[in-house]
Amino acid sequence: MSSQGQTIYFISGANRGIGLGFVQALAKRANTLIYAGVRDPNKADELQKLNALTKNIHIIKLESTSESDAKAAAEKIEKTSGYIDVVIANAGISNYHGPIVTTPIKEIRDHYEVNVAGPVILFQALYPLLNKSKSGAPKFVVISSLLGSIGELIPAPRTTYGASKAAVNYVTKKIHQEHEEDGLIAFPIHPGLVQTDMGNHYATSVGLDEAPVTIEESVQGQLKVIDEATREKTSGRFWDFEGKELPWIGNMITAGIYKFNKYGICSAELTIQHSDYD
Repeated sequence: MSSQGQTIYFISGANRGIGLGFVQALAKRANTLIYAGVRDPNKADELQKLNALTKNIHIIKLESTSESDAKAAAEKIEKTSGYIDVVIANAGISNYHGPIVTTPIKEIRDHYEVNVAGPVILFQALYPLLNKSKSGAPKFVVISSLLGSIGELIPAPRTTYGASKAAVNYVTKKIHQEHEEDGLIAFPIHPGLVQTDMGNHYATSVGLDEAPVTIEESVQGQLKVIDEATREKTSGRFWDFEGKELPWIGNMITAGIYKFNKYGICSAELTIQHSDYD
């Protein structure tokens, strides 16, 4: 398959949930090629069925903490396409919920390994391909969470997850700072409280029947932000799926946004002072 003139995406955690939603949405676009990273390509039934119809998906083995998988993926893409325009680091876990005093240290290590080291491994492997992007504005996007914004913390039992998302937010900001000369666009995005296994589990833990945001709504919103992203206006900042900017460190309760809804907390407008966060 020739990649000449195509917009090429790489999406990790593409077998289900938000990752699968990204692939489904992008597969409908003309002149688009998608590399879908999954732990076991042989079990990627939905992706295989979709590709049988669209013929624009490459399913690639990628266990997110595996440096060898990421290196092999990069080598395959180099041979097949030669470049990538957009990487969406979507793979993540939220496996433990409880107070710090009883949190197993293994859970902290596991969450950091997948949610922080995983995107770093992916970036290190795919950066040379991003640097060959035909668009002139390559993008590295990390699916994060508002739980990674610290300050007046949301009282949700998600210590391991929230801490790892705060860390990956820092990493993504550093990627932005370190690649100004490349024109790289790098930012984290909060997908909302989405109807995935992870999102529904969180929703029930805070008293909701289910997560209020559909996968399609979240994905379409995120893609709009990604499509319109620029180095000057988007990169190095923290966004949500509706295009609202979020604080890296903010007093969310006194800012009037502490309320469980489609954001995982609320939908009130935020005023961001960049001098405070940049």
